[in-house]
Amino acid sequence: MKNKNSIDSLIEYIKNVLSEIPNFKLVQTDPNASKLFNSIVAKYSDIQSFKTLYKMYYIPAANRAIIDTRKELKTSIYKKYIIITDDELKENYYETIRLGYVGLFHKIENFVKEMLVQANLILNIHKEEKDSIENYYKNNYKFTFNNWKEDPIIEKINWISNCEKHYDGFPLKEPNLLNLPKYEKIKKVHEDFYKDIDYVAEIFYKNKLLEIFMLSSFKMIKDYISENTPTDEIKQKSLIFELTVKDYIKSKRI
Repeated sequence: MKNKNSIDSLIEYIKNVLSEIPNFKLVQTDPNASKLFNSIVAKYSDIQSFKTLYKMYYIPAANRAIIDTRKELKTSIYKKYIIITDDELKENYYETIRLGYVGLFHKIENFVKEMLVQANLILNIHKEEKDSIENYYKNNYKFTFNNWKEDPIIEKINWISNCEKHYDGFPLKEPNLLNLPKYEKIKKVHEDFYKDIDYVAEIFYKNKLLEIFMLSSFKMIKDYISENTPTDEIKQKSLIFELTVKDYIKSKRI
């Protein structure tokens, strides 16, 4: 049986996430929806291409370089004087992966920023005074959308990225999340790196998208209530929704 197209699966997921927003059509009919739709697909496609670049080009090239260097060392007329460990030979391979974590974390940051931009565009339709869900949740619930520590895998990706950028790959960023020796550079293998990319694309992106638009929907309801005379039914649903939001935010602080 043919596997389902991954982009089709993503689009169906997005449609379900956004279906709760009143009068919001995901594709074509609403320009803001169309912009959001294409932005999400572009970000998802980008991270898939990122994985392909590493899997098909960067990692194979790093491995070929190791093989070539080994051959050169074996045939060198000075080989009896050369003492190089296997880990030293593989440093370019490990560095390639560490740099991959830097790139991966930048993609995570950019995804969250872009989704917040798109959510705020929808939030501020027909509003004279522009608002942002970031400010609303920071001021009213002390909640931020870029608390990387709430997700252990994202925190790890951020940590490796910071170690590479600021400590030349040494695990000196405190706390030492992986309990690695401080005077040896981080050595991650490509299989683990690919798993982390898949986690970001298949789980984190989807969860963060759901979070942003769930909380954005609640903000829209609160705005509607403050600007109109809602029915008792709408007020009751708003209270129930607020309890859900509070429980969700509380769960992120555990």
